[in-house]
Amino acid sequence: MALQTTLENLRAKPEHIRKRVAFWTSFGITAIIFAFWLASFSITGSTANTAVATAVAKAGNPGSSLIAGVGNFFVDIKEMIFGARKIKYSEVEVRAGDR
Repeated sequence: MALQTTLENLRAKPEHIRKRVAFWTSFGITAIIFAFWLASFSITGSTANTAVATAVAKAGNPGSSLIAGVGNFFVDIKEMIFGARKIKYSEVEVRAGDR
């Protein structure tokens, strides 16, 4: 009930105050998500320097990295639209069941 009361009080405020509250609320939620994202890198067990060095080594030059990123983007879009890759089995094994 306290949340509903707070929202009703906020609706009674002028528009510029509502916009300010909306901005700082969204900024706070984004900051929390960003903090969890940063913390996820240290959970993997590698140090930050090792992770950065590995990423730089994999990236190569900026042009190839950009082209690979764009290519991966289109592959992801295609999979979202047309579904995941289908698995085709070339052999089927049939066993007698227990009756």
